Amino acid sequence: MLALTLLLLGPALDLALPSGNLVTPSCWESFAPRAVNAPVASRATEGGDPVLSLESGGKRFVYGGWRCPVEGIEAGGFYRLQAQALPAGIESVRESLTVLLRWKGDFGAEVAPTYVWETRPAGSPESVLLFDRVVQAPPRTRAVDIELVLQWSAAGRVKWRQVSLATAPPPSPRKARVAAVWFRPRGAKSGAEAMAQVAAYADTIAAKHRPDVLLLGEAINHAGAPGSLDDHAELIPGPTTARFAELARRHSTYVAFSLLERSGPDIFNTGVLIDRRGTIAGTYRKVQLPQEEVAAGEAPGDAFPVFQADFGKVGLMICHDTSFPEPARELSRGGAELILVPIWGGRTPLVRARAIENGVWLATAGYDYDSEIVDPLGNVLASVPHDTAPGAAVAEIDFTRTFPEPWIGNWRDTVGKQRR
Repeated sequence: MLALTLLLLGPALDLALPSGNLVTPSCWESFAPRAVNAPVASRATEGGDPVLSLESGGKRFVYGGWRCPVEGIEAGGFYRLQAQALPAGIESVRESLTVLLRWKGDFGAEVAPTYVWETRPAGSPESVLLFDRVVQAPPRTRAVDIELVLQWSAAGRVKWRQVSLATAPPPSPRKARVAAVWFRPRGAKSGAEAMAQVAAYADTIAAKHRPDVLLLGEAINHAGAPGSLDDHAELIPGPTTARFAELARRHSTYVAFSLLERSGPDIFNTGVLIDRRGTIAGTYRKVQLPQEEVAAGEAPGDAFPVFQADFGKVGLMICHDTSFPEPARELSRGGAELILVPIWGGRTPLVRARAIENGVWLATAGYDYDSEIVDPLGNVLASVPHDTAPGAAVAEIDFTRTFPEPWIGNWRDTVGKQRR
């Protein structure tokens, strides 16, 4: 395969540059759609190495940068883009610094640019940021323009260094089999008995489908049992987490559910994620409480943590959280790729909208709501209707899969970059 590399300077900092340099620093030209908001673009040499600089010059809505055309792109091929940036005076790097890949080919304007916007420290000095991503060229692509952009920062300045584009192998699949269970405990005489019913049925599903993630319902130590919140609430760790930790170890699966948690004088509706070893990987206290839970004396949570599983990043929401855009938005901003939702009941269009608007995978395990698995476009991959017998919606998902759409591109990238 053809290797393409754009080098602004020789090896420095902690970035290993690809070989096969085909484009010299002379490829770069400054650009701006409107002169009135154009940044001040300049070339310099620091320590014998060339650097491309941009300064806003006090323009609040500055927009422009440096552009380099690259020919010979293979349609459908994978390429690794790397760029180092040294920003100053910028309030939001995510909003104000962008690397854009504007694809060229026989497709007109319907193919959106690809953003490379997430960063990490490049090494030493710590103020240098590394843009680094493997992307796939759209079908019928033959060339690409690389753009280094400064936007919307009145005091912003940036120095771009070590920009490279090189052929790369396709990313290895990162798959997980998800089982979203529909099971409603009934006739239990206690919260502990309700939980035991759920555990017994979950055991059969885990044995049959061998999932990587087993998602169960809401308040499993309370649903279907008589008594008050105080009668059922328990500590974490406690008997419920111990029971499902043993199940997780035996079936080598992650298990997620919600329960009533007692913490001092307070009671929370708490989501729990247990890993394959039976360790509690994380807990989440339901933030958006409906009036009936507030009136019963539940306390709300105040954070949206994201947990690292061995297949990707996972977030939890519980039931009424899906009625509001903020919980899923915060989880997405935190890097969640899959949102697990124990849910009593809800409004189907809103629940699916949380997947669509954030470009994430989502699974629900309901009582008065279908248990289902939804892809980032809102398509239902598997479902168990809530008015049928107990069962499990099972689907294998691949986190390396992207969902490009005409004109808007891959929405997870688009919303991640464009959200203000």
